Amino acid sequence: MATYRAIFMFPGGNEGRYEFDAPDAFIDTAPARVVDRFLSTVNGFDLPAPMVDFEVNAANRHTNANTVTATGLIRMRNGEAMPYVGMIYRNQNGTAAQK
Repeated sequence: MATYRAIFMFPGGNEGRYEFDAPDAFIDTAPARVVDRFLSTVNGFDLPAPMVDFEVNAANRHTNANTVTATGLIRMRNGEAMPYVGMIYRNQNGTAAQK
Protein backbone atom coordinates (compact mmCIF):
# COMPACT_ATOMS: atom_id res chain seq x y z
CA MET A 1 0.00 0.00 0.00
CA ALA A 2 1.07 3.57 -0.65
CA THR A 3 -0.14 6.89 0.69
CA TYR A 4 -1.62 9.31 -1.83
CA ARG A 5 -2.74 12.91 -1.65
CA ALA A 6 -5.44 14.71 -3.58
CA ILE A 7 -6.01 18.43 -3.93
CA PHE A 8 -9.27 19.60 -5.50
CA MET A 9 -10.15 23.26 -6.15
CA PHE A 10 -13.58 24.71 -6.80
CA PRO A 11 -14.82 28.20 -7.79
CA GLY A 12 -15.01 30.75 -5.00
CA GLY A 13 -11.75 29.66 -3.39
CA ASN A 14 -13.00 26.33 -2.01
CA GLU A 15 -10.22 23.78 -1.81
CA GLY A 16 -10.01 20.30 -0.35
CA ARG A 17 -6.86 18.38 0.56
CA TYR A 18 -7.09 14.68 1.27
CA GLU A 19 -4.76 11.84 2.15
CA PHE A 20 -5.64 8.19 1.54
CA ASP A 21 -4.09 4.75 1.16
CA ALA A 22 -4.32 2.76 -2.06
CA PRO A 23 -2.37 -0.02 -3.76
CA ASP A 24 1.12 0.87 -4.99
CA ALA A 25 0.03 0.61 -8.63
CA PHE A 26 -3.06 2.82 -8.14
CA ILE A 27 -1.48 5.85 -9.85
CA ASP A 28 -0.37 3.68 -12.80
CA THR A 29 -3.92 2.83 -13.93
CA ALA A 30 -5.77 4.90 -16.54
CA PRO A 31 -5.85 8.56 -15.38
CA ALA A 32 -9.66 8.85 -15.61
CA ARG A 33 -9.97 5.67 -13.53
CA VAL A 34 -7.69 7.12 -10.82
CA VAL A 35 -9.93 10.20 -10.57
CA ASP A 36 -13.11 8.10 -10.73
CA ARG A 37 -11.95 5.82 -7.91
CA PHE A 38 -10.97 8.77 -5.72
CA LEU A 39 -14.20 10.73 -6.31
CA SER A 40 -16.29 7.58 -5.75
CA THR A 41 -14.93 7.19 -2.23
CA VAL A 42 -14.15 10.71 -0.96
CA ASN A 43 -16.19 12.20 1.87
CA GLY A 44 -16.06 15.76 3.10
CA PHE A 45 -15.93 18.05 0.07
CA ASP A 46 -16.85 21.53 1.33
CA LEU A 47 -19.64 22.15 -1.19
CA PRO A 48 -22.96 24.04 -0.93
CA ALA A 49 -24.86 20.73 -1.21
CA PRO A 50 -23.98 17.01 -1.03
CA MET A 51 -22.35 15.49 -4.13
CA VAL A 52 -24.54 13.00 -6.02
CA ASP A 53 -22.52 12.49 -9.19
CA PHE A 54 -19.45 13.72 -11.05
CA GLU A 55 -17.93 13.97 -14.51
CA VAL A 56 -14.30 13.65 -15.47
CA ASN A 57 -13.84 15.86 -18.55
CA ALA A 58 -10.07 15.41 -18.84
CA ALA A 59 -7.44 13.44 -16.93
CA ASN A 60 -3.73 13.21 -17.60
CA ARG A 61 -0.90 11.18 -16.10
CA HIS A 62 2.45 12.81 -15.42
CA THR A 63 4.58 9.69 -15.02
CA ASN A 64 7.79 11.35 -13.89
CA ALA A 65 5.93 12.99 -10.98
CA ASN A 66 3.60 10.05 -10.09
CA THR A 67 0.72 12.50 -10.55
CA VAL A 68 -2.69 12.60 -12.23
CA THR A 69 -4.37 15.93 -12.99
CA ALA A 70 -8.04 16.32 -13.88
CA THR A 71 -10.89 18.71 -14.64
CA GLY A 72 -14.61 18.06 -14.55
CA LEU A 73 -17.93 18.74 -12.83
CA ILE A 74 -19.36 17.77 -9.46
CA ARG A 75 -23.14 17.42 -9.54
CA MET A 76 -24.87 18.26 -6.28
CA ARG A 77 -28.17 17.21 -4.72
CA ASN A 78 -29.59 20.73 -5.20
CA GLY A 79 -29.23 20.33 -8.99
CA GLU A 80 -26.20 22.58 -9.39
CA ALA A 81 -23.00 21.52 -11.12
CA MET A 82 -19.68 22.90 -9.92
CA PRO A 83 -16.46 22.65 -11.94
CA TYR A 84 -13.29 21.32 -10.33
CA VAL A 85 -9.58 21.10 -10.99
CA GLY A 86 -7.81 18.26 -9.22
CA MET A 87 -4.45 16.66 -8.66
CA ILE A 88 -3.78 13.22 -7.18
CA TYR A 89 -0.25 12.13 -6.40
CA ARG A 90 1.80 9.61 -4.46
CA ASN A 91 3.03 11.09 -1.18
CA GLN A 92 6.82 10.95 -1.20
CA ASN A 93 7.73 12.76 2.02
CA GLY A 94 5.46 11.14 4.62
CA THR A 95 4.00 14.36 6.07
CA ALA A 96 0.31 14.44 6.91
CA ALA A 97 -2.36 16.30 4.98
CA GLN A 98 -5.98 17.09 5.88
CA LYS A 99 -8.38 14.18 5.66
